[in-house]
Amino acid sequence: MTMNKAISRRSFLSGSAKVATVAAAGPLLTACNSSSSDDEYVDISGVQVAMLADVHFHDIFGDFEFGKHNAEVTIRSLQDSCESTRMFNENYFAFISALEELGEQGVKYICLLGDFSDEGQMDTLKGFNRVVEPYIEKYGFEFFLTNGNHDPVRPFGRNESKRFLDANGASIEVTSDENRGFTPNNVVIGQHVTQGMWGSGYKEMFDLLGQYGFQNKPSYVHYETPWASDLYEDRGLYITKDDTNESFWCPDSSYLAEPVKGLWIVSVDMNIYFPNADGSDWSHASVGWEEGKKYKPQVMEWLADVTARAEQEGKTLVVFSHYPATEYLNNSANDFYYVFNDGSYNNTRVPSHDTAEQVIATGVKLHFGGHIHVNDTAVHSNDNGDTLINIQAPSLAAYTPSYKVVTCHSSSLFEVETKTLEHVNDFDALFPYYENEKSHREWVGADVQWEKMLEATDYRDFMFRHLDVLMHMRLKAGWGADITQLFELQTPLYWLMMLSAFESNLTQSEVQQLLPAMTAEATNDEIITLMDSLGHKDEAEQALETIEAHISGFLLERKQMMQVGFEQICLATLYQRNGDELAFQDVDYQILVPIKIAMELFKHNDADGDLENIDWASDYVNANPSSGGGMQLADVNLHVLHTRFAALARIYHQFSNAQPADHFYIDLKANTIEDMAGNKLF
Repeated sequence: MTMNKAISRRSFLSGSAKVATVAAAGPLLTACNSSSSDDEYVDISGVQVAMLADVHFHDIFGDFEFGKHNAEVTIRSLQDSCESTRMFNENYFAFISALEELGEQGVKYICLLGDFSDEGQMDTLKGFNRVVEPYIEKYGFEFFLTNGNHDPVRPFGRNESKRFLDANGASIEVTSDENRGFTPNNVVIGQHVTQGMWGSGYKEMFDLLGQYGFQNKPSYVHYETPWASDLYEDRGLYITKDDTNESFWCPDSSYLAEPVKGLWIVSVDMNIYFPNADGSDWSHASVGWEEGKKYKPQVMEWLADVTARAEQEGKTLVVFSHYPATEYLNNSANDFYYVFNDGSYNNTRVPSHDTAEQVIATGVKLHFGGHIHVNDTAVHSNDNGDTLINIQAPSLAAYTPSYKVVTCHSSSLFEVETKTLEHVNDFDALFPYYENEKSHREWVGADVQWEKMLEATDYRDFMFRHLDVLMHMRLKAGWGADITQLFELQTPLYWLMMLSAFESNLTQSEVQQLLPAMTAEATNDEIITLMDSLGHKDEAEQALETIEAHISGFLLERKQMMQVGFEQICLATLYQRNGDELAFQDVDYQILVPIKIAMELFKHNDADGDLENIDWASDYVNANPSSGGGMQLADVNLHVLHTRFAALARIYHQFSNAQPADHFYIDLKANTIEDMAGNKLF
């Protein structure tokens, strides 16, 4: 598939996809056969559909019968948020801000791509209704939901337990489980039992949220499910786990809704739950299509039938689910796993090649997903030339907090714009409660590492700081010892480049003598003297000569490379992992430019010199990317560091060659993606 990475709006107008831009400027008549098979032509050019993923709505003004502990708010602690990959409270305001923006933009159709709630708690779902109903009345919104691994967590519901802040900054455990044991401590001082915390199952979800696509409405032109019914009891299938012979019925929420003639919105439920031996409990691997292709053949067959009919009838097809349908990290998942021990971004979540092939086989050409909290566009083509474009919408509750607006210009021409939430009203309204929490934690001697978050100037900055704090509080705990050491030493990029350019190996002992000395204040002469004592003076001088020539070739100087430490490299890389090109607005170019220059040197550490190719045997210690997280300092010589540098070089190479993920056009007939933002030029 031909993908143009950067193109101006003027050149797009003169190109093969000109019709899409014409449609954006004015109505474009499109022949569409209605689902009733009449001969009427339907023009849906300009119809917009918003994609909001992983809102993780929590009702901070919910009931939960919590008034005796805190009569003002029902909020989670900031400590809990900073130990999670998402915020728990401020996304309440972010969701409202997104709805207000969409209303002012005139967008009517809003798809929530799963994990629309915290954990599907009953009071949370009631609060969701309370929040959206005024906006439905004001703007005429129509919502279309799919459920994720957080809503519902189990097909038939389960007890949930969370911690809320009391009025004094301590935490109270809030649970629906009357038999749950509890032992207080200095931070969590009490327990509160309420059925408002019960995590709903499909039945409760349909009952409370059925009007958001889960069930038919008179206003729909057409509606269907894979089960020929919208009734809860008719919608499901029997699932048998591989290691048992028992089958148990499990509900499914997939549906097709036609809110306006010619537009088919298809929600695909790829949640797969496995029963235990007697069906009394269920497990959930949260891998979506990877298991769905096997355990939901009825849904896959229905989807193939839907795409065929849409093609025949000229429908504009918008397909979404909670889960990605293709790889979503620019083929860098294993390298992220190796450097940052991102197992959750690797083999446990990334769809296999076979999965993408099977989704293509259903006829789906464009799919929107969530779940991963990343902004990404990926393309998968099979041997027949059929192509699947998978667009990952980021979460409103994490960095980068954004949503997608899709403008349908025809059944094959789409414009995708990514809107990042920045100025969110009341984003700091809960800060006084966090100050109380901070005071309480300090009073009882508990750790506080999130003070910098309370200095945020807007919501985007708040999420930017959250990822920084998350890295320090949680993520780095899983890193290999060598990566952790470089992080804590803040080894400057300049010295990392010197190690990269060093041609012979250094032993573990030599590496451990060098790294503490390679500070931002160390001079070249001091490091040469140390290298001389280790018997490597000539090689060290040659390495310095190499990197000085490399740096000057990009018109930079030594001091600029010295100003970027390994902590900043890690953070900049994680920002780009989450935000793709959206991160360019937040990562200082005085950090990003030196990193990119260093990567041009690091690429020479790749075993075969081909950054597109990964050979586990030569690119990873123990021939496995999982070895990265278990690395011990006793095992780290210069060769190991070179494999780390090479993995980073491959990551940045893939960043630079990634598909557009900000503002772009998709032409499904011409098999092109046209970049309208121009960020990739960097």
